[in-house]
Amino acid sequence: MLQRIFRLIACVAVALGVMLPATVASAEPTTEQQLDKAYDELEHVIEDYNRIGEELKAAQAAAADIEQKLGGLQAKVDATQSEVGKFAVTAYKGGGNLSATRFLLDADDSASMARQVAAMERVSRSRQRDIAGFAAARSQFEAEKKQLADLISAQTQQRAALAAKKAAIEAEIKRLEAIEAGLRTTKPTQTQTPGSSSPPPGSSGKGAIAVQYAYAQLGKMYLYGAAGPERFDCSGLTQQAWKRAGVNLPHNAAQQHQRTAKVTRAQLQPGDLVYYNGFGHVGIYVGNNQIIHASRASQPVALRGIQSPIAYSRPG
Repeated sequence: MLQRIFRLIACVAVALGVMLPATVASAEPTTEQQLDKAYDELEHVIEDYNRIGEELKAAQAAAADIEQKLGGLQAKVDATQSEVGKFAVTAYKGGGNLSATRFLLDADDSASMARQVAAMERVSRSRQRDIAGFAAARSQFEAEKKQLADLISAQTQQRAALAAKKAAIEAEIKRLEAIEAGLRTTKPTQTQTPGSSSPPPGSSGKGAIAVQYAYAQLGKMYLYGAAGPERFDCSGLTQQAWKRAGVNLPHNAAQQHQRTAKVTRAQLQPGDLVYYNGFGHVGIYVGNNQIIHASRASQPVALRGIQSPIAYSRPG
């Protein structure tokens, strides 16, 4: 009797397994969900593109500083070398031993030059200072030239990386926009016109200035790598909002988080930055549990509720 009951239970279990559709066990993501996931992944590529752009700007600024400094260093090297040359002529006329002096003037290696200076015991202290000054000036000049060469090499690599990422980003945006265009035929999107809303009253200070700027950009379209005045990406919008308030931020969400004060959800004030998607996305808090953000290609700068943030910070 028990065996018959067990067999009946087993048959029912098998039958249920056959009848239940596969989608119950493992539902396939919808096209909208796949599109959202693809855009989330693309955000990281875009913010990486922005990061490389920030690094390139820093390298260019550093190279400009070094180039300006090199002019003064070259003059210093020339002046000290002239003094050493005069000493060499004097020593030669006096029948002195010029082997060390010749080595100094012809040396390619500043470290070797410095060792030679230390070995010149028969040279007067004042002459030693002249020669040591020449060695130091030349060594500094060579170090700055090497740093400049390294920066130029880094810039070349950064430009190549930017070009590669730009091509990848544009190809992916084109693909995703084609998918999104198909979805709009059945689900048209609503857009806001620029400046169609105004900030809530009551806020003040730099945060209020940043919020007011963000509201004025509502409806302007997204463009990766852009920081206004007509189009923005997410970190470009927050950068420009806070620039209007007198605070300089990098054009990269993760770097904005690194360079600003951390706050909690309970401490949020208008103007604070709200981060998403592993620091692939950032928006600006405007009060009433809402942010303004530049979300993605084909979408305007928009107002929305805070959804699944990972961190908050306060510029200024």
